[in-house]
Amino acid sequence: MKKGFTLIEVLISLVILSIIAIVSTNFLQSSIDLRNQSKSKVDDIKVFNLGVSTIRRDLMSTVNLPMRDNFGNQLPNFIGSNTDKKITFLGFINRIDSSRSSISRIEYLFDDTKFIRRVYFTADPYDYDDHIDSVIFDNIDDVEISFLSDNRWFTEWPAGQTAAYKIPKLVKIEINDKDRDFEIIINPNIDYVYR
Repeated sequence: MKKGFTLIEVLISLVILSIIAIVSTNFLQSSIDLRNQSKSKVDDIKVFNLGVSTIRRDLMSTVNLPMRDNFGNQLPNFIGSNTDKKITFLGFINRIDSSRSSISRIEYLFDDTKFIRRVYFTADPYDYDDHIDSVIFDNIDDVEISFLSDNRWFTEWPAGQTAAYKIPKLVKIEINDKDRDFEIIINPNIDYVYR
């Protein structure tokens, strides 16, 4: 009698090895998918944190000075409109080529599916095309902007004649997209009225 495996024993061992290989492959694929999803979420959180930090830094460095248009006419110190989906103000910008900060005009605006930070090279630009745009948030559906003054929320700023010379107490930016909605509420921390 010869020692060895029968055909049935070989087939059973091949079936068992196949099942182990399939389970291992599925487990490995699930691990790779989970790692990719986690990396994607971490990247989203990094972009979100960077965007919120940029908005917060700009609004906290707001300067309460009047702006001027390209004809030299005085504009309010802080302009915001939920209708136009835009905020415009003056703030300190750290320049790479300078040892000190300079005052520049900063705009945040919603354009199509992007929330954009626009920085002009001067406080009162003559040429409105002379700016740098950077996308803060992309693939968003809508932005709602409101301003707090005297314990009331307004969708337009300045909210009255005296408000033209002051900065809102709080600025709220609500960003909506298909996956999530979030609010950013920032206190520019400027209580005085410019005269």
